[in-house]
Amino acid sequence: MTAYLLRRLLLAIPTLAGIVLAVFLLMRIAPGDPASAAGRLAHRRFSRAAAEAMRRTYGLDRPLPAQIADWFGRAARLDFGNSFQDHRPVASRIAEALPYTLALNALALFLALAIAVPLGVAQARRAGSRFDRVSARVVFLLYSTPSFWMAMILITVFSVRLEWLPLFGVASDPAPAGWGAALLDRLAHLALPLACLTYGTLAFLTRLVRSSVREELSREYVLAARARGLSESRALWRHAFRNALLPLVTVMGLVLPGLLSGSVIVEQIFAWPGLGRLYFDAVLARDYPVVLGLTFVTAVATLAATFAADLLYAVVDPRVRYG
Repeated sequence: MTAYLLRRLLLAIPTLAGIVLAVFLLMRIAPGDPASAAGRLAHRRFSRAAAEAMRRTYGLDRPLPAQIADWFGRAARLDFGNSFQDHRPVASRIAEALPYTLALNALALFLALAIAVPLGVAQARRAGSRFDRVSARVVFLLYSTPSFWMAMILITVFSVRLEWLPLFGVASDPAPAGWGAALLDRLAHLALPLACLTYGTLAFLTRLVRSSVREELSREYVLAARARGLSESRALWRHAFRNALLPLVTVMGLVLPGLLSGSVIVEQIFAWPGLGRLYFDAVLARDYPVVLGLTFVTAVATLAATFAADLLYAVVDPRVRYG
């Protein structure tokens, strides 16, 4: 187990460096730079001298290898520099936005698993029934619906027409009096972005659980358990479901990147002050330190989730450790 974990950990280091390097080069190759972006966002044109002075101030006139080496040297100390927009430390801006993204993504993942697992098991148990066909069509429709389009539908129905839920933000301004009213207000603001971020993951996991459980139910060891007099429910949950968890554990490391990428769109639409919105604004402003800092943090989170999934898979299936 120790050797297996060390191999996975050592592989993560060059992967992380490669991700950051790729984003670094893409930002430099893309049209525009911080000077032109700052002028566009401020609705005014910078003179050539002002643009050159801005590039010298930020060190963008240095050779790319020197810029890359300098950034990796500071990142090794968890120093991502200062934002080009407000000159605040990038780590501080990330620390402010991180709790909002963590809360949104953790709740979305929890709801997706809480609904997808029992629904997928029920579909597999009643494969071919009317319930299976109808729910499978609904799940497929949800999976194929873009998040931005779903967001527009939810806003139109629940915020504009019914006026049940707020349009955007984290809380009302001014906040309602009393902690109970304030909590309900925050939950109301959370409802629409949470729904937009949950339904796609829910649909994907439901189909995965259904196919895995259905495959395990047809295995000989499940038939043998039934032949020994084990009830249908015990054969399902004690035998088929436990082995069907292996594919689910495997893909959990891939679910987090999907949630994080989806939250960029969702947070921007609903003005949710998380990492996704910060990423979007930083890309538009060509704020290189913020983009690279966010890339580093999200890459570490993704690799950590993949590493945790590999660890769980190795614990559940010992064959992986000796493969």
